[in-house]
Amino acid sequence: MFANLAAGYGGQGTLCGALGVASQLFNLVAFDEQKTYVKMTDELFQWYSRTLFPTSRFDDICYFPGQVQQLAKSPLCHISISQWTLAVGATVTSKQKKDRCAKVTGEVVYRTVEMLNDYVDGRYTKREYPFNEENAACLSCHGADDMWHDRDGMNNQQGKMTCSLCHSHLFK
Repeated sequence: MFANLAAGYGGQGTLCGALGVASQLFNLVAFDEQKTYVKMTDELFQWYSRTLFPTSRFDDICYFPGQVQQLAKSPLCHISISQWTLAVGATVTSKQKKDRCAKVTGEVVYRTVEMLNDYVDGRYTKREYPFNEENAACLSCHGADDMWHDRDGMNNQQGKMTCSLCHSHLFK
């Protein structure tokens, strides 16, 4: 059903497909007046961006246990995979990379189930992940994220990733 999300949505390297599925599940289960589905999606994407992947949780059932871990730095497939392949010296077509992605998907599913269980049990509270200090200069002019576009001012950015991942030309 979600095969089209593989490799960052049809091979485009955009959002990690596992995160796309998780956000749809949050929308189905936690669509309430408090917009909990938005909070859960935000939390999961921030968790993903700040996690060293692959973890060792699935080493007993994978082809390549003990793989090098690398910070994802972004919910974008392209950035997450590039960070890892460069650190490891692997190619995107390698079996090691495919094993890494399978383990990352497992971790996203595991975290999604934990969050949904907390929501259903009435125990969910959003874990906050503040912007990195390196974003402070950018956000002082561009403003904080405004998903619904209902704030006044120069609020002309929409995102919660580290700005310099894509805008490194501004920091030379």
